[in-house]
Amino acid sequence: MKICYFKKFMLFALLFALALPSAAALLSCGSDAPGETRDSAENAAPTDGPAAEQESEEESFDPGLPDMDFGGGEFRILNVDQETMWWAIVDLDMEIDQIDSVGTALNDPVVNDAIYKRNRTIEEKYNFTIKETKMSGAKVAQTVKNSVNAGLDDYDLISPTTQDAPTMAVNNQLWDLNKVPYLNFSNPWWNNSVSHYFSMGGRLFFTCSDFTVSDKDNVAVFMYNKKLAETLGIDGAETLYALVEEGKWTFDKMKELSHAAKADLNGDGEIKGAEDRFGLSCCGWLYTYLVAGFGETVIKKDADDLPYIACKTERFAAAYAAMVEFLFLRDTVVREFTDTPNLKTEDMFVNDKALFCAQVLACVRLYKNMGSDFALLPFPKLDDSQDAYYTPALWSSCLAIPTTNTALEKTGLLLEALSAESRKIMIPAYYEISIGTKYLRDEISVRMLDIILENRIYDINQSMYNWGNFPSAYDAAASKGDPNFASLLEKNEAKLETAMQKTIDAFADLD
Repeated sequence: MKICYFKKFMLFALLFALALPSAAALLSCGSDAPGETRDSAENAAPTDGPAAEQESEEESFDPGLPDMDFGGGEFRILNVDQETMWWAIVDLDMEIDQIDSVGTALNDPVVNDAIYKRNRTIEEKYNFTIKETKMSGAKVAQTVKNSVNAGLDDYDLISPTTQDAPTMAVNNQLWDLNKVPYLNFSNPWWNNSVSHYFSMGGRLFFTCSDFTVSDKDNVAVFMYNKKLAETLGIDGAETLYALVEEGKWTFDKMKELSHAAKADLNGDGEIKGAEDRFGLSCCGWLYTYLVAGFGETVIKKDADDLPYIACKTERFAAAYAAMVEFLFLRDTVVREFTDTPNLKTEDMFVNDKALFCAQVLACVRLYKNMGSDFALLPFPKLDDSQDAYYTPALWSSCLAIPTTNTALEKTGLLLEALSAESRKIMIPAYYEISIGTKYLRDEISVRMLDIILENRIYDINQSMYNWGNFPSAYDAAASKGDPNFASLLEKNEAKLETAMQKTIDAFADLD
């Protein structure tokens, strides 16, 4: 799904801010939801006047669902709690007294208000109430297992992590969502990765939609310290923005700038700690996801929508070796909790001790009080022959329906309605008001956000399945600076292949 709102960004932001009433006002007047949203490839705006544009955009949000009255009954959602994913927004519901009572520095009242308004709008339309129960990710998984094994219809919808959902599916605890009435995955409010990354052999047991936020919060981005670049006299953000637009923002360019930034600031003859300056500050997960940004993942899908080991190519080996060589440069790259045990990635970046920072999109909210301006950039290409920029998506919460749910029509209709309303209300609030207006430092960064979100890529073994415990072996080898991927795969391939085939067979045996 391509998001194209840069040219109209400020107009959309203003209209949305004016149109979105406070939660308190909604209680008293029941105002309609605003009609403005992002343009998209699926619903391009017409050019024959504002009235026609508004009408077209209103129609694009219509999921074509029948009118139903659920008699005031509950829609029961089991969700992970904030502690499970402290850095991201996991809420699927919001009480009025929670909107301004932010539970984490990474939450946002604008998004809270949109969640509240979305849910109350759909509740009123279909005469039902949402009841959200939260617990840790591990407890969600155990609770669903216990409930299904006991044959209890306890929850209509569940939101486990993408790391727990595959086990639930294999154990026949989840409905195939393709069989659920009213769910239409061709609609734009479903994640663009639905069929390719979350499905298995054409069956879909868990997924994400615009109803969820954590999958958006957990896409990986690069940030560039504009003040530090100016101080060092190297390429400014405008130059990098231009390279991105030209398709020439590459790994070599990022390495060049990173080398230019490193410095022994404390004069001890070494660049190794929090008192020095580095080119890049990052977390350990970058080992996998930098390579994913090059368009390479260990596992891919074949024409039958089945996974296969895809890393036996010269390009993958070259991409892996280039990643290891760079990230193991101890005088250029500083790794969170490894090279600076008492400092987080954002501390180095915020304190102008790193030119680049690799983080998830959620973390731009951490930098709202950062003194130095920063630019937002997509992951670089391996080289300029790469066909597109790829944005790695990390694990997140997702959506699934337990097999003990006996009201599939109700669940399907309400999930489709809530997802459609999310695209209308919550997604503009999240991207355009919260991220775009409050946290990004310039309008071109908003355009970069378009590019970042255009091609999301999942390493499904890292984010979901963990076949053969290969992600840990991969990260361990990379963290030690071992560039020989062929040797790594040789040691682990049989175990990886066996575990993957076991999952494929298990899915094939499901009813």
